[in-house]
Amino acid sequence: MSTYFSSERVGETLVAATKGILTSPAGFFEAMPKASDYKHSLALLCIYLAVPALILSLFSGVVTIIVILPATLILGLISTWLWAWYLGWASRTFCKVELETPAAFQICTYSAAPLLLSWVPVFGMIAYVWNLYLNWQGLVSHAKVGGGAALMFILVAFVIFGLSLLVLVLLLIKLASDSGVSLPEAFI
Repeated sequence: MSTYFSSERVGETLVAATKGILTSPAGFFEAMPKASDYKHSLALLCIYLAVPALILSLFSGVVTIIVILPATLILGLISTWLWAWYLGWASRTFCKVELETPAAFQICTYSAAPLLLSWVPVFGMIAYVWNLYLNWQGLVSHAKVGGGAALMFILVAFVIFGLSLLVLVLLLIKLASDSGVSLPEAFI
């Protein structure tokens, strides 16, 4: 049986839960108890986000901890909650699976375990892809969403995000050219 993270027993549960999710994700998610609140998930996500931020801060100077750590935690918590809300909404709307936001947030939090390696240049991109795979595995094994539907939820979100980013870049280029700034000056 897998050990799951408890914010009351961080020392006893952190390593075991992280090892469980990274080595046996299907079994880990399948046996995972349903979350009814955010308490344990928030604490675990803060750890998963803080470790790489602290390591990056040490490489770039201790003063940057004041900026990097709070920004990482704020952006990471908000984006994870929004992602969890989207996954829960998509599961309820398209698959008629009852996946409330706290339970989806729990899936997203455990899926963030590979981000502990995100500070390593070569492993950074692999960590993000692994994170997406774990989100998919959590939807399939824990929430009982079909594999194709879970993949579609993730891909649709990235297509929308990519198109939004493209529109934003095009709008910034248009704004720069309308205000008389040459393109190379806009990126300096």
